[in-house]
Amino acid sequence: MKILALTILVILISACSTPKVDVKPDWKAVSNQLALEYAKDMAVRYPESASGLGLTEYDSQVVKLESDMETKDRAFIERWWIKLTNLRSETKDLELSIDFTVLLAKLELQLQGMRISEEIKEIPYGFASKNIYMSLMGLINDQSPAERKSAAVDRFHNYIHGVQGYLPYITATINRSRYFLEKFDGIGFYPLKTEVEEYLSQTALYQKGVKDLLEKSGRSDWKKDYQNFLVQVKDADDFIRKSILPKARTDFHLPPGLYAYSLRARGISATPEELITMARKDYQETYKLFKNVAYKVSRKHKLKKFQPVFVIDYLKQSQVTRSEEVGKLYQNADQELARIISENSLVSLPPTPLKIRLAGDAESKSAPVPHLLPPPLINNQGQRPEFVVPTSSEGKMPFNDFSYPAAAIILTAHEGRPGHDMQFSSMLDNGISTIRARYAMNSVNVEGWGLYAEELVYPYLSVESQLVGIQSRLWRMARAFLEPELHLGKIKEAEVIRVFTKDIGISEAMAKLEVRRYTYDDPGQAPSYYFGFRKMRVMKASALKRLGNKFSEKCFNDGVLALGLLPINIVAGRMEQLSCP
Repeated sequence: MKILALTILVILISACSTPKVDVKPDWKAVSNQLALEYAKDMAVRYPESASGLGLTEYDSQVVKLESDMETKDRAFIERWWIKLTNLRSETKDLELSIDFTVLLAKLELQLQGMRISEEIKEIPYGFASKNIYMSLMGLINDQSPAERKSAAVDRFHNYIHGVQGYLPYITATINRSRYFLEKFDGIGFYPLKTEVEEYLSQTALYQKGVKDLLEKSGRSDWKKDYQNFLVQVKDADDFIRKSILPKARTDFHLPPGLYAYSLRARGISATPEELITMARKDYQETYKLFKNVAYKVSRKHKLKKFQPVFVIDYLKQSQVTRSEEVGKLYQNADQELARIISENSLVSLPPTPLKIRLAGDAESKSAPVPHLLPPPLINNQGQRPEFVVPTSSEGKMPFNDFSYPAAAIILTAHEGRPGHDMQFSSMLDNGISTIRARYAMNSVNVEGWGLYAEELVYPYLSVESQLVGIQSRLWRMARAFLEPELHLGKIKEAEVIRVFTKDIGISEAMAKLEVRRYTYDDPGQAPSYYFGFRKMRVMKASALKRLGNKFSEKCFNDGVLALGLLPINIVAGRMEQLSCP
C-alpha cells in the first residue's frame, strides 16, 4: 500500500436499448471538457497521468517531485472539490450530475488516503529502476507510434536531469524519504521487508529492461543518460538498503483503518467481516459443484481418482511453455470464444480482433500474471487493449495454472472476450465520457465483469474447461475471505497456501503470489473480483425477474458495457430502467 505516491508514476450503441434519460445532446462533450481541464490541471505536477490518458503533449514531461507533495495535493483537491460541488448543484442534467459525483468520490478517496497516511506516519520510498521502467513501458511498446517512443527518450532525460529547477527524479525520491524520516523522527509506517528485499533482488533486471526499451525507441542519444541512470539507481538502492530496509516492517498486518480504506478504494462497500461471511457461504456451495464436475472429468478420462485437485493436476500435464506455442494457445482460445459468443448471442463483439502479446522477462517479473493493458482513450491512433501473457526466456513458467488448454480459454474469457477487452473495446468503439472510462474505474467494476464473463461462457465449454472455470470462481471467492481473515489475524499465511494448493488445486508458486498480493503487492484488491461478481449476479437476476420472456443476454450485457466503468451501484440503478426489444 503506497498512499503517499498518489499516482506519481501510475500510468498506471449497444444492440439493446439502454436506460432512457432526458438529457441534453452535448452532455458528453461538457463532461469531457471538464475531464480534460482536470487532467491538465493535475498534469502541472503529475504529467505522466495525462500522458497515460493519451494527451501526447505530456509524453516527455516528468513529475515535479518535492519532499512535501501533500500540501499542494490538498490544495488541488480542495480547489476541485469546490468547483465540482458547485457544478453539480447547478446542473439539471442527470448524466453530467453522475460524472460530477464520480469525480467528487475520487477526490474524497484521495483525501481519506492522505489523512490515514498522516495518522499512521507512512514513510514514502521509491523503487527507482522499477518505477522508471514502468513509466517508459507506457510509451515504448508495439502499439505506440514513433513520436511517443521518441518522446520516451526525452522523458528519460528529464528523469535523469530534472526540469524547471526541480531535482532529478531519483534524487528527489531519496530526499522525499529523508524528509519524512526527519518529520517523524525515524518512527513511522515503513514498507514490508519482504517487498523491499524483492525489489533489491530484481533491480538489475529492471535496469536491463530500461535499456531494452530505450533501444526500441528509434533514437540513440540516450546512452550517456543511461550511464547516469545506473549511478543514480545505485545511490537510491544503497539508500534503501541503509535507511529503509533495517526499519522495514516484518509484520504484514495493516492497521484496521488502512485496510478498511484499501477495500473502499477498490469499490468494496462491505466490511471485512461481511466479506468473510458472504464469501465463505458461496465458497461452500460452489465447492459442491467443483466435486461434481471433477467426477465427470475423471470418468471421461478413466482416472483412478476423482478428487478435484487430482483431476486438475491431471489436466495440467498438458503444459504449453514455448513462446510461439503459448501465443497459438491463446489465439485458439480466442477464436473458440468468438464462435461461442456469436452463436449464442451473448454480447456484441468488437469489429477488430483481440490483440495478444507475449511479455519479455522484465515485464513478466513486474507483472507475472496474465493481464489486460488498456489503450489511451484520448487521441487514440488505433491502439487496442492488449492481452499480455508473461513468458520466460528460460522456457519454464514460474507456475502452471494458465498454460494448458483447459485453462487458457477461461483466462482468455476473463482478460479478453467477453471480459476486460470487451469493456475497453466497447468504450473505444462506441464512445463514453472520459470520467466514466478512467476516473470511475475501480477493481470492483472491472474485475466483477471479468469473473462474470467467465460464467457467461461456462455453459458452452468442454467439461474440462468447466472444471477450471469453477476452480477460477472458487479462487476469487477464497480471496474474499482469506485476505480479510489474514489482516484481521484470524489465519496465518500457511492457511492461504493450504487452501489454494490442497483444496482448489492452485500451484504453490501461485499460492505464494496470492500471499504477496494480500500482504504488500495490492492489499484490498483481491476481494474485489468476488464482490463485483456477486453484484453482477444480483443485477442480472433482477433484470430476469423484471423482463421475463423479454430478457436477452445480449441486450443485458451490451447495456452494462454501454455504461462504461461507472461504479457498480450506479450501473445497477441504471439497469433497472433497461428495456429489451
